[in-house]
Amino acid sequence: MQTTQSLDELLQQAPSSLLVQYRDRSSASERVRRLLRRHLGDEMPSLEAVAASLAMTPQTLRRHLKSEGHGFQALKDELRRDAAIEYLTQPGLTLLDIANRLGFAEASTFHRAFKGWTGQAPGIYRRTHPKA
Repeated sequence: MQTTQSLDELLQQAPSSLLVQYRDRSSASERVRRLLRRHLGDEMPSLEAVAASLAMTPQTLRRHLKSEGHGFQALKDELRRDAAIEYLTQPGLTLLDIANRLGFAEASTFHRAFKGWTGQAPGIYRRTHPKA
């Protein structure tokens, strides 16, 4: 039940209280990961393209990522590494299949990248980490 005074206060605040803006409260790094995950098998978008998708400048995105302890290239590498590890547990996929799914043009490029990420060649990783 409203009094005349409380009703007047409610109506004065109504325009602003009725307009609620959606805001994604997840971290910048999580939003970047979600966006990059959609492009996993394609050419990964640039920092500029990701920043534009998130409605911010590249400098602002870099600053947010840095404050969270991440870099753009590191996020791309982590995403590809994690997906590669998952794919390597699937014996039906060849190394070329995995390379293509991750957006690498050649298996040798994937091989070098995986060895850089994990310190092991993908074939050795696959043999020493069978699917549990």
